[in-house]
Amino acid sequence: MNHTFILPGPNHRIREVVVDGEVEQILDAKASGARLLFIINHPTHSDPQVVTELHRQLGIGSCFMAAYDVFLRSRVNAWVMQRLGNFSIDREGSDRKAMAAAIDVLKKGERALNIFPEGNVYLTNDRVTPFLDGAAFIAIKAQAALDGIPVKIVPVSMKYTHLTKPREAVTQRMLDLGARSEYVFVSGSTSDPISAVTGMGRHIIARYLRQHGHVLPASEDSLYEVLGGFAKKLVDDLESALELAPARAGGLSDRIVKIRARLHQLRTDRSASPDSALNGMADRAILALRIHGYLSPYLTERPTIDRYDETVERIAEDFHSKAMPRTGPRRAMVRVHQPIDVSDWLSSAGSNTREAMSKITQEMQQIIQNGIDALNMANDAPGGEWVEKS
Repeated sequence: MNHTFILPGPNHRIREVVVDGEVEQILDAKASGARLLFIINHPTHSDPQVVTELHRQLGIGSCFMAAYDVFLRSRVNAWVMQRLGNFSIDREGSDRKAMAAAIDVLKKGERALNIFPEGNVYLTNDRVTPFLDGAAFIAIKAQAALDGIPVKIVPVSMKYTHLTKPREAVTQRMLDLGARSEYVFVSGSTSDPISAVTGMGRHIIARYLRQHGHVLPASEDSLYEVLGGFAKKLVDDLESALELAPARAGGLSDRIVKIRARLHQLRTDRSASPDSALNGMADRAILALRIHGYLSPYLTERPTIDRYDETVERIAEDFHSKAMPRTGPRRAMVRVHQPIDVSDWLSSAGSNTREAMSKITQEMQQIIQNGIDALNMANDAPGGEWVEKS
């Protein structure tokens, strides 16, 4: 059903799913009885469907740990997902039942387990968002419970690209968003797509800042300064509330990762602050992470058709708080990497669980990012071409 109807359907418009990489190693690991945990980047809302197709091609049964709100969107979808063995988790908390269920899946070994360690869809396909360490925690706990049976983590890099040039559809989305946000495009400005989306994005961000009591920036430079200051204040306040020492090294994203890890620990402790307070802090951490994503030149550093479409989609999704429809047919490129043996990492860390979690998480993130970069280099589809002025 997924291969024939859902993937090529209007919600995803994926005509091709191309799988490459260390396929034989993964099949050998499965045949030897190893427990498999697939770790995948999460760039779009089509990822579960593509991963399902990946496992169909591999011939490996699997299930997903999915955010609980996914099950609330449709009773039919929730029923189907549960019958397929999928289960929910509060991704901003520490859902003990979900963690136990995930570990149990690996212990039994009847199915592989799929986890997206970014925790959310951020719509930056070419750049992974810092991974949370929950997946490494699950792998380590499962390995500890399995005497002599290896748990192997399979990093998976996914890259989506357009098979056509959907400029008209993307431009129309941009015009609609401009009208809804009261942004007036200068006559002929849409002939320069990058400048047009940058101008509209600045308008929407400035409007958001004004609504939250911040002075409207007078220039492009001051916008990024104010936006960066807004995100930094969110992080400073969260670190203070959580009694975290301000980081002496590392960027804003590293500090946000530590904040989310601390919130994860607090949710584990039932005697901690009320859930409502923790939920509010988790929401502010996500907001800081989303704002941080606008502080780097993602589109202008590599202005491809894929990034242009993705940036407009991201602004529209943040503005409307809902997923946007597809603008054209796509190819999903999936690269599976050499499995990571969890027991080897535990041995090298001297059975220091926290150190092993951190190192495994960093290794997974780097492998997947390298895979995305390699897929981009090999991309011959129209989506990989530069956006042109007209």
